[in-house]
Amino acid sequence: MTIRRKLLITFLAIIVLSSLVTAILWSFTTRSLFDWYVRSNTEARATQWQRLLAAYYAQRGSWDGVSALIRATQFVRGRGPHRPSMMPPETAGPERIILADETGKIIADSHETTIGLFLNDKITPSKLPIIVNEEVVGSVAIVTQLQRGLMTLEAAFLRRMTIASIIGGVIVALIGTGLAFVFSRHLSQPLSKLATAARQIASGDFDAEIHVSTGDEMEEVAHAFNFMKDSLKANEEARHKLVADVAHELRTPLAVLRGNFESMQEGITEPTQETMVCLHDEVLRLSRIVQDLLNLGQMESGGFPLSLQPTRLEDVIVRVVSVFAAETDARGIHLETNMQGALPTIQADPDRIAQVLVNLLANAVYYTPDGGRISVSASCVDGDIVVSLTDSGPGISEEDLPHVFDRFYRTDRARDRATGGTGLGLAIARGIITAHKGSIWVESEPGLGTTFTFSLPGS
Repeated sequence: MTIRRKLLITFLAIIVLSSLVTAILWSFTTRSLFDWYVRSNTEARATQWQRLLAAYYAQRGSWDGVSALIRATQFVRGRGPHRPSMMPPETAGPERIILADETGKIIADSHETTIGLFLNDKITPSKLPIIVNEEVVGSVAIVTQLQRGLMTLEAAFLRRMTIASIIGGVIVALIGTGLAFVFSRHLSQPLSKLATAARQIASGDFDAEIHVSTGDEMEEVAHAFNFMKDSLKANEEARHKLVADVAHELRTPLAVLRGNFESMQEGITEPTQETMVCLHDEVLRLSRIVQDLLNLGQMESGGFPLSLQPTRLEDVIVRVVSVFAAETDARGIHLETNMQGALPTIQADPDRIAQVLVNLLANAVYYTPDGGRISVSASCVDGDIVVSLTDSGPGISEEDLPHVFDRFYRTDRARDRATGGTGLGLAIARGIITAHKGSIWVESEPGLGTTFTFSLPGS
């Protein structure tokens, strides 16, 4: 079932339920008001007769002749102030008066149909006692024509109210159905667009985009979907580029291996020691590329293994710098270290941090001209250890700077894969630092050298 249909059913259910509840409340309220009016009117009339009959009994001392007074209610309508004191109330109307003595036996009835019977709830639902000298001498009950008329009027009114409620409910249902159709279409249309765009993306079309200007959560969902689409597109492009780069990286050493092996098989070349060394170097290159790709995959999946232990970072720096000392001395490059104060011991993987330093120093040595300068410094800043490596090389252009940590990216277009690295060193360095919950960045200007910096959280 579609969302539009669900919304329509929900709106209709609410409308029908609201109409039904409104009709019931109207009927209950009207009946209660009519009952209250009739009851109040009857009680007021009964109170008047109660006072009149109490005065009659007090004056006569008995109920003798009271029937004449009761029957007078069929004719007397009260016409002015000059009336006998023992006449019915001036507001008397077509009403039935029933009088019973102290035993409950009816001794007077304006309709003369219940005389001799006993007054009970079946004859009249309510009665008032007549008290003279603190003694109950009888009781009086009234059944007014107004009461019966109102009951009939109430039934007619309730019937009309019920019909009006049904008609109103139908009208409201029709209007609500129209509004529900419009609202449900307004709400479900962006979802339909979202579903269509999702199917397009699933088929490989990443140009699908949703434009929703509702100013509500649906617009936020559309923006989130477009952002997700752009991310998927970027990831797909990166995947294609990675596959192409990996194929390109593996093709060269494989071609060298294949060519040499075919030459040896055909007897064109001899398997000399020099040839074996060359082939072994190519195998090592293949192994290094595969291992680097494996490390990158582990970093991106969050499963990169670290052997954390208390580490003195200055010891790691000194050990790595000593590895490059021979090469820098041969080229006249001044390689120096600068430890700014005692560095605290941190929890880190010393071998992985050494790998980062090796990758950074290898790049610095490669790009620094003979007679240049490379400086490695470390300091403690706000509890974190910050390591910087600065060279006096040609620097990195502003165009290349945002991409130096990308996989297989080389700022030196003339540096081929045979003489250079795999293009994965800086990407691996960033992954290692990120795995340590640190950060790494680069600052450079063409002609002014380059500075790579990374920070590691203190213990």
